[in-house]
Amino acid sequence: MNVLQDEKGISLTANGSGIYTIQMKRGQNVVNPEFVDMLRNAIEKFEKVAHPKSLILTGDGKFFSNGLDLNFLQRSNEVEKGVLIERFWKVLARLLVMDCRTVAVINGHGFGAGLFLALACDFRIMRSNRGYICWPEINLGMRLAKGFSELTKAKVTDPKIIREGVLTGKRYDSVDAIKAGLIDEECPIEELVHRGELLAVAGLPKNLKLQNFNPRSFQQIKIELYCDAYRALTFGKFDAPPESRL
Repeated sequence: MNVLQDEKGISLTANGSGIYTIQMKRGQNVVNPEFVDMLRNAIEKFEKVAHPKSLILTGDGKFFSNGLDLNFLQRSNEVEKGVLIERFWKVLARLLVMDCRTVAVINGHGFGAGLFLALACDFRIMRSNRGYICWPEINLGMRLAKGFSELTKAKVTDPKIIREGVLTGKRYDSVDAIKAGLIDEECPIEELVHRGELLAVAGLPKNLKLQNFNPRSFQQIKIELYCDAYRALTFGKFDAPPESRL
């Protein structure tokens, strides 16, 4: 295992076969300025790695990510909150249109910003029997904001599931998440890493039998598929009022 980064609880490792793993090892992996900096650094290092490659994003222990750091938000003013969320959006945008396959290996709870990290990836596999994913904003008295709402609509295609998840705050275990189409697979924790690696390996161009794979074209396809989400995450302002796409 080759370690490219292991700094302040965020590591980037390579297995030697084109599969790279960003692991978040900061307890509950709450999203605050330091978390965003370390995750962005790991993503930047991965972006510089030569192809072929795939990326796995996972957490540690009970948490994939427990969402925004509420302690940070409580002691911050509105400008500081907006800066954090907009910087986080830009990290999500880079994951969303990464020029290779990305797999979220959801080892535990993924609430709010944690769920958005998973949704930004191409595929999602979740630990069975323990852990929930949800949109907790309604329970926290928070707005969803443009970047998060567009990412939700890009990756959750059933409006009934969006209504259920966002407007009720329902917590989805792995069984419910499969039924809702929020994840692609579930498995016991003992198999989770291996199954995640299989999903990542399956996305390598040779295994997809792609003779003329072009990373830049692949990224452009993602930008075209998720255009509204990508634009909102890249250029959006947290305090911007809601507006129509028209």
